[in-house]
Amino acid sequence: MKIQEVFESYINSDKTKSSLKAHKGKVDKYISFTGNQDVETALVESLLRKYIFEDKELKPKGKYDALNNFYHFYYEEILKVSKRNVPLFPIDTKELVSWTNKEKRRPVYFPKEFDFNCLFEDRYYEHLNNYGAALAVKASLSLALSAGYDSGEMFPTNGEHEKAMKMDDVIIEGDYVKVRNFSSQSTVPFILMRGKNAEYIKEYHKLRMSFPIKKAWQKSHFIANTWKTNELSFDPKIASRVYIPHDLVSYMLKYISLKEGVPTPLITDLRANMVLHSLYNSKGSALQDIIELYGFLPFVKQAFEEYCMTTSRDKEPIFSVLALEMVQSEEAFNDEEDEKKKIESRINVIDRLVRDSVKVKKLKKIYGNSCQICNEQITFIDGISYSEVHHIQPFNKFHQGIDDNSNMIVLCPNHHKIFDMGIIALDPENHQRILHVDSKNHLNQKMLVASKHQLSSTHVRYHYENIFMPLRESLLETRKQEVL
Repeated sequence: MKIQEVFESYINSDKTKSSLKAHKGKVDKYISFTGNQDVETALVESLLRKYIFEDKELKPKGKYDALNNFYHFYYEEILKVSKRNVPLFPIDTKELVSWTNKEKRRPVYFPKEFDFNCLFEDRYYEHLNNYGAALAVKASLSLALSAGYDSGEMFPTNGEHEKAMKMDDVIIEGDYVKVRNFSSQSTVPFILMRGKNAEYIKEYHKLRMSFPIKKAWQKSHFIANTWKTNELSFDPKIASRVYIPHDLVSYMLKYISLKEGVPTPLITDLRANMVLHSLYNSKGSALQDIIELYGFLPFVKQAFEEYCMTTSRDKEPIFSVLALEMVQSEEAFNDEEDEKKKIESRINVIDRLVRDSVKVKKLKKIYGNSCQICNEQITFIDGISYSEVHHIQPFNKFHQGIDDNSNMIVLCPNHHKIFDMGIIALDPENHQRILHVDSKNHLNQKMLVASKHQLSSTHVRYHYENIFMPLRESLLETRKQEVL
């Protein structure tokens, strides 16, 4: 049945008179936009989304209401489907809330504890009854989550088939998969993938190479219809029919999200989720690598803002007192003076710093010379005990830590030594929590036994990123080599 035929029934129906005046023109424009094609083909998510959000002639809300009304008319009055069994309109009303004329919606994020592995669980794909379709979705999700691909990079949009991902954008090399980096702000041409997500890409690539693609415009595309539409089964409450890969992936995201009880993101949102959860898992230290790979594109910026809003931090200047002193000393120079004098000034600033023994003594007294990790107190004779003060960001020329209580912790000699080595650290997101390079060690995730002064996020994060994490990554790499 053609959409124009449904529209004629729509405007002649007594049941639409109350809303006809507001909706008739918008639905008519939609038909001009899609062309007079089969109604279920015309009402697929990709076309609805393009018209509602990309065509700026009218506000999204008015177009949404008109097409939602028309959509329900088709199912309830033409197909005679009961209201409770009508498939969900492909676009959620929540998406309209954050749209304005000047700014697009913000990404929908999965919760911090969300397990992304559930997006690939076979139990969610069994109802499709098609192995090729399931693989196409898993490959698409892998590209979004591991390589930061947008839907416009995986699938053709607005008829621009040349911009979609091609077969030669994927290179299989042993256990690794290399995919083209589409970011305009990056100098890295390919993104290296490995692990489970790489396996999904390899498995789909193998199928794609052997499957005869019927649609001429898809022959060069990596993500293509490796299934026949009439072979697929769907949950009728979510979708009635899926014709192209973009719609299939959107359908599966909605299906899995509903089953998991989490907000439904767009395909485009997945790369922002990838950045956000990378920041969560690395406690923020992955940001530099992410920017080097993609640049500071909007999805990176938005994810970083979300990380800052959802992560507790103490309110303090990012730059330390020492850094400010160094900046001020540099500003004292005229532009004509050479770089050598600036370097000498930095060294002089650091050399002038001496340990403040008064601060150290006061801090030790606060903790009664007891270690903040184990609570042990070394006592030589009655009335004489011993402890050490550790500078979290090392107080030396290389690391440029400062001699201040916010950068100090009271420890016994044993814990002082392993803190210096980077074997243990404090969690940048919770300064009371201890981290150990060996996740099975009894100290890992243990809380400080005493915490009577405030520590600086700047110094805690510095030690975590520059001393603890390099050692941890080195040990993990060594273990991998031993296994191989």
